[in-house]
Amino acid sequence: MVQGNLKKRRYPRLRVEHPLFIEVLDERGPQGFSRTRSIGEGGCSFASQDDIGYLSLMKVSISLAGRVVTADGRAVYQLPAGNGGYEVGVEFLRVSSEDRLHLRQLVSSRAR
Repeated sequence: MVQGNLKKRRYPRLRVEHPLFIEVLDERGPQGFSRTRSIGEGGCSFASQDDIGYLSLMKVSISLAGRVVTADGRAVYQLPAGNGGYEVGVEFLRVSSEDRLHLRQLVSSRAR
């Protein structure tokens, strides 16, 4: 079952892989390491073996070009993946201005 609404993106995304740590903010929410599948100023997607849950709140830490960008986010879609896991899309809800600038620069430098 597809959960969430896939719509036109407000921010462009890059198809890149970067290490990330995810912590679902639920009493028994999963946490662990993965790799991004795409990233942009407004969010990212990643592979997960766990059922994260549509609209689950989480903290995301992504290793990007020599620094760790952290964001509070929520799962806006979760799609079944061929390996029995999921591809999870995260909308960033809170990102520091420094980290948002770093994301913007990364996307604009690679999009050229």
